[in-house]
Amino acid sequence: MLDFEINRSVDDFCKEVLKKRFPNDPIRQQINNTDRDKLNFACPFCGDSKKDPNKKRGNLYVTTGTYKCYNDGCGVWIPLTKFVAALSRKYDVSPPSINKPKVEFKVASPNKRRGSLIEFLINRQIGAKLLDFSEVARRFSLIPCKDAPMESPIYAYVLSRKINTLPVFEKTCFYDSRENKIYLFNLDLKSNKILGFAVRHIDDSYTGPKYNIKNYAEFKRTGLIRELDDDSIQAIDQVNNYFNILNVSFSEDLTITEGQIDSMFIRNCVAATGVSKSNQLLDNLASLKSTRILFDNDKAGRFKSIELIKKGYRVFMWAHALMELKSKYPKRISSIKRIKDVNDLFIFMSLMNPSITYDEFNQFIDSHFSSSTLDIIFL
Repeated sequence: MLDFEINRSVDDFCKEVLKKRFPNDPIRQQINNTDRDKLNFACPFCGDSKKDPNKKRGNLYVTTGTYKCYNDGCGVWIPLTKFVAALSRKYDVSPPSINKPKVEFKVASPNKRRGSLIEFLINRQIGAKLLDFSEVARRFSLIPCKDAPMESPIYAYVLSRKINTLPVFEKTCFYDSRENKIYLFNLDLKSNKILGFAVRHIDDSYTGPKYNIKNYAEFKRTGLIRELDDDSIQAIDQVNNYFNILNVSFSEDLTITEGQIDSMFIRNCVAATGVSKSNQLLDNLASLKSTRILFDNDKAGRFKSIELIKKGYRVFMWAHALMELKSKYPKRISSIKRIKDVNDLFIFMSLMNPSITYDEFNQFIDSHFSSSTLDIIFL
């Protein structure tokens, strides 16, 4: 399973630390070692998600000998030696023997195990049991965002984020009578069957998670579904982590973003709903040759993009794209520096060119991908 320069006992060290850090939580004690280049587990520093023990945002990177937590509010990013020193003292665990890793600047071939999710996606028996969109919208008394009154906060939010310009806007974006959230449906646009939906708070002052993903496990608890067995529900919920997965073509270039709204601006695109969830999507569905990575323009997105470009994936060159915009709009440099994701980029470009189309925006995006490690400087 593990094949790297750091001694195998690091795995055992982490297991012992997690047992002491989470003594009554077997789920958080588990380590995901399916990626040969890293170990993934619940962060022992912050404890990771308080609500969902399955969220594991701590990553020990083998090739760089570093540890990084992607949990908002934690963000620990330290060398392996400091990781071991801090936790061995705190939890009285004998430190492992560590050899300095050899970091080579070359493309690595990812260890793929594709197939399980593809088989699930084409399973007609499962598809026939998926909930119909109209049934869920009626159950939650949802209203299309396109019908929001002009004086409503929903209308103002949709207009400010330019979501109303998107081809999928009318079918996927809804709101409820409280008008403080947008519901983004992860559905098959042809059949109107859904995998689940994400609730997006529109108030920027809201301190909790921006997105709250609703899945079939929750639908079963509320009595909305009864026919599906637990194994099928678990599989559906796994696929529901990937927004727009039912509408893309795997025979064409597939782009992966972080956020659901970001993915709506890009052709043939899936949102991994966060960098930490992208590994399973890459391992199960995406091929190295046809996959493009377009993560957010922030520290976590750059760190993951560097990791993936070294494996041979095509990655969006944020710095290169923003340099082009700075050259074209020298009086708007301060605004360009604040662009942090795809949605921000589209908003800025539409302000500079109100007539810009969905296709024109995608042409700009297409021109700024690279799979060369020599271009890491442009990430």
